[in-house]
Amino acid sequence: MFFPFALYQCVRRSGKKNAFTLIEMLTVISIIGILAAILMPVISNAIGEAKKLKVSKGLQQIAMAYASLSLKGFTRELNSCENAAQWAGIFSKYGELNAASMFIAGDDYLVETERNPLPKSIGFVKNGTWQMNADFKNFPLSVTVISGISSQARAETTPIAYTRGLDNNTGKWRGANGNGGGIYGETGGFIVFLDGHVEFYSNISDERNMLINYYTGEKTSKISEAVNSGARALSWTGVEWEAEKK
Repeated sequence: MFFPFALYQCVRRSGKKNAFTLIEMLTVISIIGILAAILMPVISNAIGEAKKLKVSKGLQQIAMAYASLSLKGFTRELNSCENAAQWAGIFSKYGELNAASMFIAGDDYLVETERNPLPKSIGFVKNGTWQMNADFKNFPLSVTVISGISSQARAETTPIAYTRGLDNNTGKWRGANGNGGGIYGETGGFIVFLDGHVEFYSNISDERNMLINYYTGEKTSKISEAVNSGARALSWTGVEWEAEKK
């Protein structure tokens, strides 16, 4: 109740003297500063969580679109792609997903420093022919996708995409630097599985966070071992890793 009372006193006294005293002004400013210090972290955290939720939903949409394309028999085209932009282009070409935002996180450090315009679409049809959006083609994507997934893969344990920056050798996300760093730095990232469920992992190197080896069913800290032989991870710059052939 102190804050409203202080304002009341300022207003009441100003009515008599037609001015605020220095002490009154400093008191109000101090209170506003304290409230701002308390609320800013809360607001900042809420904004951050909202952005993460958007990324999570985008990954879920990617998994759903992939399932639809697989049922329609377009996996061969997906598997022939050499980077994540080409892979996303197949989604656009066949009308499954065309929003560039599904592959781009607004709080990605590469996106924040990118000079080229933020693309709205993956591609478009011109004169009856589908074309990839030039703005999307070379834009730094926040998502790494996995091509070459077997039709026999277990949907609940097989990853199909994840936020950029997961080191296949260490099972940890890289720092937010360079062309392949984690969009959340070393704090972790999202992985979406074939069945559409999305999880945030601080890492996959700790036993409680490990994925499931595609062939043995045992735990693994390598995402390349959670998929079938020959599957490849595609980032915006190209092939990131290829699963060891059995």
